[in-house]
Amino acid sequence: MPEHATITPGFHAVHANHLEDLRRAVVFICQQNPLPPLQSETFLVQSNGIAQWLKLALAEKRSEDGSEGGLGIAAGMDFLFPARFIWQAYRAVLPDGEVPEQSPFDKRRLVWRLYRLLPELVQTDEVFNPLARFLEGSDTDLRAFQLAEKVADLFDQYQVFRADWLAAWELGRDVIITPKNEEKRIEEDTRWQPMLWRKLVEDTGADASTSRSQIHTRFMAEGQRISAPAHPSRLPQRIVVFGVSSLPRQALEALYVLSRFSQVVLCVHNPSQFYWADIVSDRDLLRAERKRGASHPTLSKVEDADQLHQHANPLLAAWGKQGRDYIRLLDEFDNPDEYRASFQTPDQKIDIFSEHGTGQTTGLLHQLQNDIYNLTPLQEIRDERRELNLGQSVPAEAPSPSTMPTARNGKWKFCTTSCWPHSTQIPRCAPGT
Repeated sequence: MPEHATITPGFHAVHANHLEDLRRAVVFICQQNPLPPLQSETFLVQSNGIAQWLKLALAEKRSEDGSEGGLGIAAGMDFLFPARFIWQAYRAVLPDGEVPEQSPFDKRRLVWRLYRLLPELVQTDEVFNPLARFLEGSDTDLRAFQLAEKVADLFDQYQVFRADWLAAWELGRDVIITPKNEEKRIEEDTRWQPMLWRKLVEDTGADASTSRSQIHTRFMAEGQRISAPAHPSRLPQRIVVFGVSSLPRQALEALYVLSRFSQVVLCVHNPSQFYWADIVSDRDLLRAERKRGASHPTLSKVEDADQLHQHANPLLAAWGKQGRDYIRLLDEFDNPDEYRASFQTPDQKIDIFSEHGTGQTTGLLHQLQNDIYNLTPLQEIRDERRELNLGQSVPAEAPSPSTMPTARNGKWKFCTTSCWPHSTQIPRCAPGT
């Protein structure tokens, strides 16, 4: 077992197109740079299932030469969801008394406060008519509780993803903030949202300053100013983010501040070895000083950048928006040149990419994955005139609605959008959410 080396603080991101390679990198990091005894590893995960999968790899018995296997035992490890951990980080960095153990704006508390407020509130102003219409009819108590659950969930998401909106609403401005940081007046049928949020803040009284958005603002200001957190023992030496498909800006901002005091390792599942954040339109949102990933030799020569998405892989263009935005957002915080040569990973790589189906019979799925991996231009795919013989194989699992193939003239084509209808009786949220 290696000696307990000093864990250097910093913000690190490891990219790979195979989740198994990211898992191998995490095991390698924990092997080569173990924490001191009685200190726990901290992993931020998206689900309990991915946590268990990582635990099994960490607990795997090591080979005699130490080249394969895990740590032999998975103990002294904390697996947390990002939102819960970041709240704990607020309490570790900020002084005592500034961050309560539980926020009055937690979703579970919001439900009951809204259940109490909504029936009377909807009668006070016409702006609440969309909510009043939902409460009409029989079973008003049940309807009020259902509405309170939906609105509490909406405001809970706003605290994480749209903290700037809530800050503007608390100042009396009924606006939404666009990705270009421009204020846009909120539509009339959603004006109930800022007014309701102000009523909730008012109802909270002395604890009004403990919303996640306000605490995050103080955390960012204080975290970038101080040289050490208020409670250093509450922060882990290393924070590994694994199996998380995307994180909101607020979470990345918090992790970036924490990287001043702890080592932060983000394991990023990236489907392509090339830079692909510019295969969709709205070029103003994609200008960045740093771009992780090499430029594609063909697509980089497309003169009209706004039409680049029409030349790139259609599956990545249609389905990759969330991943694209996440990877693009990482560019604002990640500077690989600062740690590329010093950060210990398998084969000393922070970009771990390989083709799919190597050493196996290449199937349709591997072809699709490798087209995305290589960012194969659409015209090249068409020129190959690929055909699928349905008599050779049968899918092991039924495809999801968004990937359901459709037969036309004997040839199978993939629909890149879901055809399932969506409907709701709950008043809709603000545009852009």
